Amino acid sequence: MAHGGDIDLMLELAEPVDNPALMAAQLSAKVSRAMHGRKVDVLISAANLMRLPIHDLAFKEGRLL
Repeated sequence: MAHGGDIDLMLELAEPVDNPALMAAQLSAKVSRAMHGRKVDVLISAANLMRLPIHDLAFKEGRLL
């Protein structure tokens, strides 16, 4: 059975994030399980994290959920 492409999510948080890698991995795993194993990439935006070009691309081309 063919599936669509990966799911890319960006989580925008007002509060600082202590461990963004762990948070992204946990959210990715939960959503992947709910989506029957589809690959999920999670990008986190928070005040204490460096803003990268990928964040700008996500804001520009992404859809608000």
